[in-house]
Amino acid sequence: MLRKLLKHEWKAVNKVMITVNLGIVLLTIFGSMILSTDTFDNEEAFPLAILLTIFYSLSMITFSTVTLIYIYIRFYKNLFTAEGYLMHTLPVTRTQLFHSKLIVGYFWIFLNSMLNILSTAVLGFVAGLHFASREDMQDIFEDVSKEFLIKDYTFADIFGFPPLLLLLVIFLLMLTSCFGTLLMGYLSILLGQLMEKYRLAASIGFYMAIYLINQIITSIAMLLPSGQLMIDAMDDTSISFMGDLLRIMFPAGTAIQLALGIVFYMICIFLLRRKVNLE
Repeated sequence: MLRKLLKHEWKAVNKVMITVNLGIVLLTIFGSMILSTDTFDNEEAFPLAILLTIFYSLSMITFSTVTLIYIYIRFYKNLFTAEGYLMHTLPVTRTQLFHSKLIVGYFWIFLNSMLNILSTAVLGFVAGLHFASREDMQDIFEDVSKEFLIKDYTFADIFGFPPLLLLLVIFLLMLTSCFGTLLMGYLSILLGQLMEKYRLAASIGFYMAIYLINQIITSIAMLLPSGQLMIDAMDDTSISFMGDLLRIMFPAGTAIQLALGIVFYMICIFLLRRKVNLE
């Protein structure tokens, strides 16, 4: 039955989610086409560049927000409003209903997050490539490299990990953070259903509280192990400081997001065993 639920859930969210993520792809293509031209090679184009940067940033935030809100609203409406009367009469368990929405929602949130990262990387690469291709910039790059002696440092010294390992570390961080983010919303909705009145408002309140707690715990977990490193950095201006910091913060962030995600999941499963209050 879980397979049938997944198939139904997949079809139900496809149209909206494909449209949202297609918007990211089209915006990236459009932005790459603009950045590969000479549009911003003169000072008069600076206001336009600022305007387009703001538009791009707001668009990325909107795409991410719409994805999260849509997944959360579908979970709420499908299980705890009038639609829930039908869903809870199906010959499936509550955990199966929950897992079908968890799997599909997690896929789309993770895909959306990865597309946002790839979009930023692609535009940065295109802009850098066009910038570096200018004849007057080649001499400047040579002078900068000689001045700061970047050649004395490896990629791992600057970014904390070798290129492929860095991509893997970022990938793992995204996997765990998306898992925790999705379950944070589901947990807030389930907690809101425990209230007698104003359940939707209560869910929003729980989300804000859990989000704040999540940020505090994550910040402490990432910064506390690197405290001594930051103190030592006051007397050390080496470019490798950032690499040392990333080697601590990335694994710490991944571990805490995974731990919080597991805690959120276990609480969600516990709450699902209670009597469901439908509106």
